[in-house]
Amino acid sequence: MSSKGMNRRIPRQRDTAGDASPPAEALCPEAQRQWDLLHTMRKSVKQIVYKRTGLPTVARDDIEQRVWLAVYARLKNSGPLDGRFGAAKSYLFAVTRNEAHAYVKELAKLAEDFVGDDAYLLEGKEAYPSPEGELVDLVPLIPAMQVLREELSELQLKAFVLAEAYCMPGPVIAEALGTTHGSVRDALRHARSKLRSERVGLRLGVLAED
Repeated sequence: MSSKGMNRRIPRQRDTAGDASPPAEALCPEAQRQWDLLHTMRKSVKQIVYKRTGLPTVARDDIEQRVWLAVYARLKNSGPLDGRFGAAKSYLFAVTRNEAHAYVKELAKLAEDFVGDDAYLLEGKEAYPSPEGELVDLVPLIPAMQVLREELSELQLKAFVLAEAYCMPGPVIAEALGTTHGSVRDALRHARSKLRSERVGLRLGVLAED
């Protein structure tokens, strides 16, 4: 195998154990050429993901992985894109925006499930695929969720989970929940104020009664 072939950038795929392995098949020459050219836009992909989500590095890396897997699948299954590099670049950026949006929506759905009536179903799960894995740290809090659901409004609780569990910035939370940034800002302010109160602290067991 030539050194050029050995250096081909092929996206890694996650197997059921969560490890990464390369796709079994290579791309046709023209698709491979486009793949290599698109990979010169890695920095732009990272910038779009960050601008669209503002999420921590681990989450952004996962989104980028999804982008490259989606592009690879397109090139493998349907062949090369339009021969013009500008068209291929536009396709890459469209995929990046779509994957970032889908990831944020997944987190919003997880937050909705977590604060909803079926939150108990999260207990006992041994492993979560990304981004569900980020719920692991929240599972011990499920018994306290009933208190939080009684003390916080639905918007306050969802916004608080997205902000605290996923480090999602306010504007992205607003987009995910279909509301305004101002509403999210107010919801987070009220939620944190309530959580600092003596009454809620006693109910959650973080403050001791006199």
